[in-house]
Amino acid sequence: MAQKRGSSKTLKRGGSKAQGRAGSKTLKRGGGKAQRRSSGMALKVYTVIMSLVCIFAGIGIGWLTTRGNLEAAQIMGESLKAENAQYASSLAEATQQVILANITIETLEQKLAESEKFGASWWERAHPKEFKSVDELKAWLAQDATNDTFYIFGDGCLLNYDCDDYAVALVRNALSDSYLVSLQVEDNHMINSTIIGNKIYFIDPQTDKVWFWGYRDR
Repeated sequence: MAQKRGSSKTLKRGGSKAQGRAGSKTLKRGGGKAQRRSSGMALKVYTVIMSLVCIFAGIGIGWLTTRGNLEAAQIMGESLKAENAQYASSLAEATQQVILANITIETLEQKLAESEKFGASWWERAHPKEFKSVDELKAWLAQDATNDTFYIFGDGCLLNYDCDDYAVALVRNALSDSYLVSLQVEDNHMINSTIIGNKIYFIDPQTDKVWFWGYRDR
């Protein structure tokens, strides 16, 4: 009985220990490989997922950045268009003002020229000149229309236009052309006179006849 117990115990113990060690070793080795494979797979999946997340995040950020830049460019373009329209309006207004200014300058220049012409004419009329020669006097009388007036004389006439009217008209026309012509009475007849150099000439305003009368300085 003692041997059976001892032997059985020995076998059981030895066998159980050996089996237990072997079994535990087998379980431990097999479980470690599975866990390592599972961990490696999970890491790869995680890496792939994170890579995709980074890629999509980059794409999203790039898209947002591009969209923001595009919107900023559009806003800048609209602003430039508005400024361009404003500048165009200002340029058109400035051009119109320049045109008006040119018109004003031309008007002022024209008025100035007229004023200068009037001033020169007034000065010439205020300081009439003498004829330089008898030929100049006769040429002026030829284009003057004083003698073309129809002669009307008589108490019964409505218009009593006679020698004094002709003489006064000749003085006025000569003064308009800045020539010095005076009134002269000879034998109860009104005529005109003028000075050329040192000589005095008489003029019949009705016929444009010119004759030498004398010297002013003897």
